[in-house]
Amino acid sequence: MPGRLVALLAAATLGAGPSSASDGLSECRKVASDPARLACYDALPLPDDHDRIVFSGSGSKSLPAFHAEAQSVLRFHSDDAVFVAYLLDRHGAVVQNLHHGGRGAGQHLVEAAGSYRLQINAIGGWRVEVVSPSARNIVK
Repeated sequence: MPGRLVALLAAATLGAGPSSASDGLSECRKVASDPARLACYDALPLPDDHDRIVFSGSGSKSLPAFHAEAQSVLRFHSDDAVFVAYLLDRHGAVVQNLHHGGRGAGQHLVEAAGSYRLQINAIGGWRVEVVSPSARNIVK
């Protein structure tokens, strides 16, 4: 897992990491460099009672609605050359445009609790995971 290796190296470089996810989110927001900030988020411990919502597929799809608590992390992985995901609020407005050129992964911090949907535009396989203290599907 190259992302974890980067996170461990960043944590070692930055000093001792935060002791909890909530403390860590505040600390990670202060990191100026995008790669170092992402490594900081990757290094955060997950709470014992976290929930995950996982979507996977291939090609373009509109995903079912889900509810995410504040400070949820949306992680995505693409297996091919094109991956664009639109994080939409409950009214269908674009909250964030997430994209990755080529095979690889990324993530986005969902700061506000609410109902969301994802519109995926891809040519290959992909996986999306939402992690929050009490994430839950609201539409199957």
